[in-house]
Amino acid sequence: MSNLLRVQIQESDLSRRVLSPLVEDLDEDAENRPPILEYLPDLEKDEIVGNEKQSEENNEDSLNNNEIQEDGFLDADDDNVSDDDEYFTEDSISIHTDPDDYDTDLEIDTESLLNPKTTDHDTTGKTKYIKKCFDLGINPVSYFVKNLENKELKLRFHGLGAESVKAISFPLETNTNIEILNLEGNGIDSLGARCLCRVLRENLFLTEVVLSENKIGTEGAISICQFLKSNRNLLKVDMTANEIGDPAGQSFSEVLKGNQTLKELILANNRLEETSARFLREGIQENDRLEMLDLSWNHFKTTGAVAIAEGLQENVGLKKFRFQMAGLAKAGSEAMMKALKHNRTLRELDISFNRIPVEGAAFLANGLKENDVLQYLKLGNNPFESEGAMVILEAVEANENSAIKYLDFSNMLVKTEFATIEERLKEQRKLRIKHEGILPEMHPKNGTYARLSAFRRDPIETFKKYAEFSGVNLHDVFNGGHRLRLDANEFKDLIRGSGIDIPDQQLTVLIRTLDVDGFINYNRILDENESESPISPESRSASVVSFSSDKSEKSVSSARRRTSSTDTVSTDGGNKPKSAKNKAKKKEKKKK
Repeated sequence: MSNLLRVQIQESDLSRRVLSPLVEDLDEDAENRPPILEYLPDLEKDEIVGNEKQSEENNEDSLNNNEIQEDGFLDADDDNVSDDDEYFTEDSISIHTDPDDYDTDLEIDTESLLNPKTTDHDTTGKTKYIKKCFDLGINPVSYFVKNLENKELKLRFHGLGAESVKAISFPLETNTNIEILNLEGNGIDSLGARCLCRVLRENLFLTEVVLSENKIGTEGAISICQFLKSNRNLLKVDMTANEIGDPAGQSFSEVLKGNQTLKELILANNRLEETSARFLREGIQENDRLEMLDLSWNHFKTTGAVAIAEGLQENVGLKKFRFQMAGLAKAGSEAMMKALKHNRTLRELDISFNRIPVEGAAFLANGLKENDVLQYLKLGNNPFESEGAMVILEAVEANENSAIKYLDFSNMLVKTEFATIEERLKEQRKLRIKHEGILPEMHPKNGTYARLSAFRRDPIETFKKYAEFSGVNLHDVFNGGHRLRLDANEFKDLIRGSGIDIPDQQLTVLIRTLDVDGFINYNRILDENESESPISPESRSASVVSFSSDKSEKSVSSARRRTSSTDTVSTDGGNKPKSAKNKAKKKEKKKK
């Protein structure tokens, strides 16, 4: 009779799929032994369980004393350990393992084992993203994966494409870390915009979304607007340069009417036109939460610009409004004047590049006289130039309650009187003004700035008229035995010494017109061909010219600069300008 006993396993143990081993009787014949395992781990602490006469109660006690480890195997007592090989049958196995006996790079998370439902949720969405990329057959963007845990994700100009946008939308739906999402310049089209709509609907942690420089288009913009109307977490949306057409204007107007949390909306450099302007006027009038709106560089004309300005008149929330290149012109400036008078919240206004004439500047000045809240005003690159700038600055000075801190007259020259007021306001109110410089003092004969503009159109012919008016023969001036190579300063001295009455600013324009590689080609004034020019070829050599207008430079006397008419060089250029001396000689001949 065999001395090997099988340990009876209870139903509770069977649920764990754990069986106790058969214990070998060393005195049994070899033929009665079970097969020997080819490999068994070193089981130094296995239990030798019971004998044939052990009662059922002892078997139960023995099983209850065994400790169940994390790996699901039984742990035996140290008292009955056999150093010999263990044997098993298919019906019974008992193996004890100690985790300390093995090397592993896996860390056991007790919490994940005990409460898997609370720890398996991926708040970053990495798992979803990688799986989605695998399903779509595309490579995951490593930068995207690495930054899913950051507060701000800048995925700019990565060339994502339609499939990649679809892939990133899945983790972004459930991501709880990212608050600022920047997808600028990724070629996102209308289909990609629809994928991002799910993100706007599901993600409640995003506060800022930048989608500029994409190809969302009109349809994509309308889709996004459907979710923006009811969104309650986004504070800023930037959709600059997305080829958004006029039909989307109504959708954006509905966003302005329905959204109560959005603070900044940027729609610059799109294709919104007059229809959009009418809808946006209503949205601007009703919205009292939006603080910054940018509609610059769209396709508005004057009627559309007027409609937008009318919306500003009744708005009570906007603090910053950018409206560059919007075609305000004169009529739009008048509407903007009313907005400046009635709007009580606007702090910054940018209406550069708006074809505002001098009359339009006068309208704006009237609005500024009654405005006490606007702080920053940008008016650069408008055609009202120095006259309009002067009117506006005088209005700011006249308004003692004006809050203006900064005026921008980029690409404009201003008058000397303007500079005087500027210095005074800079000292009294800390006012800062940007402009391109100060115009020189205008000559009495020139009248207005328009005369200088006319001189620029044809400076050489106008200069000849100045010489004739002053009674100066230009051939006498340039051929009196003086140096044929004249730089800018020498030419200026020569003209001043000749007695030609020309304003400094016009003389500067003339010098720039005649300059050739640093020297003055006065042959153009004498109407001579280049082959007959008295100017030597060396006059073409390069050098640096300083267009200094310092009036303290010593002038060469007219007596030294003039020669008799008999010394002049004959030309084929037709009639010469006549000096006062030549006129007197002709009169004497007629009398004789």
